[in-house]
Amino acid sequence: MAQFKFLRPLVTVLVNRSGIGKASVWHAVIVTFMHYFSWGLLTVPFIEKLSGSFGNRVLLVDGLVYGVRGILGFVTTPVMGAISDFRGRKVVMLLAVATTYAPIPFMMLKSWWFFAILTVSSICGSTYSSSLAYVADTTSVENRSKGYGFVAASFGAGIAFSPSLGNYLMKSYGSASVILIATITGMMNILFIIFAVPESLVLKEKKVMLNEMNDNKVEDTKAEDISPKEKKEILNGEVKLTVESKKPTSQNLVASKEQDQELNKEENLQNDLTEKEKDDTESLNTSDLWKVLRKSRKDKNLLVIYFITFLSIWPFAGVDSTAPVYLKTNMGFEYEEVSMMLGLLSVLAITSNILLGYIMNIVGAKWSIRLGLLLLFLQMLFFGFGTHHWMYWLSSILAALATIIPAANNAVASIYASPENRGAVLGIISGIECLSEGVGPAFFGLLFFIFQDDSDTDLKVNSPIPMPFVISAISVFVAIVLSGFIQKDTLGNEETRDANESHL
Repeated sequence: MAQFKFLRPLVTVLVNRSGIGKASVWHAVIVTFMHYFSWGLLTVPFIEKLSGSFGNRVLLVDGLVYGVRGILGFVTTPVMGAISDFRGRKVVMLLAVATTYAPIPFMMLKSWWFFAILTVSSICGSTYSSSLAYVADTTSVENRSKGYGFVAASFGAGIAFSPSLGNYLMKSYGSASVILIATITGMMNILFIIFAVPESLVLKEKKVMLNEMNDNKVEDTKAEDISPKEKKEILNGEVKLTVESKKPTSQNLVASKEQDQELNKEENLQNDLTEKEKDDTESLNTSDLWKVLRKSRKDKNLLVIYFITFLSIWPFAGVDSTAPVYLKTNMGFEYEEVSMMLGLLSVLAITSNILLGYIMNIVGAKWSIRLGLLLLFLQMLFFGFGTHHWMYWLSSILAALATIIPAANNAVASIYASPENRGAVLGIISGIECLSEGVGPAFFGLLFFIFQDDSDTDLKVNSPIPMPFVISAISVFVAIVLSGFIQKDTLGNEETRDANESHL
């Protein structure tokens, strides 16, 4: 991975800062909360800027911006994940947070630069994905789902009340004040990562320690006038570092003993590093994604789950990204009402995901998927044919409860996947979700543009556009039908199969 050597100085600086305490879930929770709190403040200013810049093309531009951003994230997130495996989680988390914050100051400008930078702001992956990777390093397998739940809750808490707060600040002091506060919060988050977040991947710390040892060796050899050839042999590990002297004095013997101890320490670190990298390589080969995809063609259960994931997530992502703008510009909602609706949705989403474990224990993982799909189907119908505000409020409640779908999909997939390929299967589902989060907003934007009545120049009047929601409802209905094809036969061995099926 020599092409990423430019990250080495940044890695060295970040790892050398030990942070506050030991790496834990709470570091990721704080980073996630502050990130989405900042962007939640900008919900109403974003709608205002979008409406003022593009008029009755606002829904098209909104969908395309988030669509391209999501597809770019689908491409770059796996790459940044691979970089984090050998450069550390902290550096990738910092890059993701910094790039996603980059567009915020440009909201003060009247040009299109803000939307252009927002479109490519996912080039270093997402903050949420980097936080999940950080949690995976700091938790045991038994507690990992609980850690993921805390991160998901911090995401919901970040946007629960920040839209209402942003709307209040904008009405009282102007949109520039909201942008300034969001920018300051973003800078605080970046400084928190640099100075307070410890590196979670111990392997990366060892690499930096080895680099420092090599640097110290170079300095020591300069002090002892060792030839360049001997320096090269020392750094390559071909000979041991010793202090040459004409007479073996006690001082030289002590120095030599100390240097031997340092070399033994380095050798232990290098052996540990080599064994860990070997294990990682073997694990990667075992969990090769293409191999899992080929196996998936033989496992109807996993294929069905992949299709259900795509058919349900793209409508959900499309509504999630365009609903605030649609309600404001087409359905006559005020900013206060949109902010309150987002707050209610976030609180209910947190509650439903916390209760997901109990729901799965009562009805099973497979029926949890069906329950989420049914709620999402009803939401699309209310959005498509709703004529009163209370119908959209009810739709938002259904949407919040339907957020159990991704977690339920992952739970069923982990049950059916063989243990050696479980991580790769979940990675495939995560990739499908990222792709859907790009396709959904883009598709909604295009459908709004195609079916919008151009004669309606006043966007404040009630002018519903039902077709995007009708097509989404059809997609979700197909997913409901496909859920009936999930059967009780897997690629795993018989004992694992019997144990897993008891959870369904």
